[in-house]
Amino acid sequence: MNATIERVAASGAEQKLAGGPLDQELEFLWEDCGRSGEPYDLSLGRISRNPVVRSRRTGKYLMLPWSRIIELAEEEGIDGK
Repeated sequence: MNATIERVAASGAEQKLAGGPLDQELEFLWEDCGRSGEPYDLSLGRISRNPVVRSRRTGKYLMLPWSRIIELAEEEGIDGK
């Protein structure tokens, strides 16, 4: 199961925090671009350690649980089937 997380408008308190509370829960790893050239930030959740992708254009987040990554690897033939 994957989850899309959208950031809501920041309150006054959130604006004082660099990047907002959701960004503070993420450990930034690197940036990359998709096939269309769109820029993305790639992070890990500090607690869940799940991979998170953030679109720089839209500000939307996608968290992909490790179990889903294993499923994708199996579908792509990681086991040599």
